[in-house]
Amino acid sequence: MPQTNKPVRQLTPQITSPDKRKLSKLQQEFNRKTEQIEQLKKELAARHKSMNLAQKRIEKELRPIIEQQLEKRVELAYLLDEAYALPLFSYREKEKLAALIENITFDLIANYERRDMVELHDRYAEFTYREKTAHTDEGEEDLDESMVEEEPEAEDELEDLDDYERIQAELDKEMERREREKQNRQKSRKTKAQLAKEAQAKAELSNISKASRRVYTELAKQLHPDKERDETKRAWKEEAMKRVTQAYHHDDFFELLRLQMEFMQEQGQPLDKLGDEQLEYYVQILTDQLDELKTELHDFVTGPNAGFYTRFGGSPKQMDQKFKSAKEDLNQELEQLKQNLRTLRDDPQMIRVLLK
Repeated sequence: MPQTNKPVRQLTPQITSPDKRKLSKLQQEFNRKTEQIEQLKKELAARHKSMNLAQKRIEKELRPIIEQQLEKRVELAYLLDEAYALPLFSYREKEKLAALIENITFDLIANYERRDMVELHDRYAEFTYREKTAHTDEGEEDLDESMVEEEPEAEDELEDLDDYERIQAELDKEMERREREKQNRQKSRKTKAQLAKEAQAKAELSNISKASRRVYTELAKQLHPDKERDETKRAWKEEAMKRVTQAYHHDDFFELLRLQMEFMQEQGQPLDKLGDEQLEYYVQILTDQLDELKTELHDFVTGPNAGFYTRFGGSPKQMDQKFKSAKEDLNQELEQLKQNLRTLRDDPQMIRVLLK
């Protein structure tokens, strides 16, 4: 393959000394910060790409199996409804049977939008589905602490169900929404220290915004293509201005800084001639953005989507293995659910085993 002498554009803003002089500590710190930011941005981009791909693969590969499971759970609810009328069960067993039907149908409605289950749910529930959800909506608006304490009780009731009664809820977007709501409720009870930390983070973000505006204004003046007569330079400036505007709208100071330095290099301005005052200012802003990126990456480990990424995200090879395992588990659960339905249809007495 023939080699080309065309220079490769450097993605990371770096200060170099043309005469090989040792860089100052401030210059070295600038280079170190920009390298760290570039690495974090790449890692975050890879994780976001993995998350998006996982969502698509869930819809294509897992959703069809989940839909089959949902249909079997609907069949189970109606089968239990028919069994309720049989003279086989004691009063106490019928209470348990009613609670089981209520739980199955509520989950189908709330998490999988099976509105056709509302009538069956209301037949066995003390409160209608509409009454339950109206109460929940009020709690979410107020972030009522008493509502937060009531949630584990519902989870305790679900623990009494057989394994095949529950689907892999984390595969559904609605469950992710619930987790985010839980995180929001927890935020409502933050300590003073946490609030102070958030206030500091907001101040740092404000600094980034101000710095972004300053750099953007400078670049907008320098890159204005209307005043450029040279067609080649005009085209370059138009493309550069698009990237500058995009970076500004995303409050991405690092990208603005990278574009500014790219412009300086294009104009033949040496980066090692930046004054200490300006360089120190840049280092501080880069530090703020670095902290912001670290927080974003940390959210992948501890935030609402942490479990989802752990289960389905990763490298292409890791994702293939994870989805293969998930499909096997879901298919196994589907077959077990089918077998259980056949058993209960053939012998309604087996429902007593389910109630235990």
